[in-house]
Amino acid sequence: MKIELNEHEALTLYRLLCRWESTGKLTVSVGKETRLLWDLQCVLEKELEPVDEAITKRLV
Repeated sequence: MKIELNEHEALTLYRLLCRWESTGKLTVSVGKETRLLWDLQCVLEKELEPVDEAITKRLV
């Protein structure tokens, strides 16, 4: 699967991942980061539908 990001989305994701690497915690600020993750979730949902409930429960 290929997911394309524009420059703004890529920078937002990069900042989120850098913060995670430096703090060891995956925290998301309200606004751009939240929106980016919702957008990524929608893309994945469209590609993976129907999502098998057994798969999603394994990730928790």
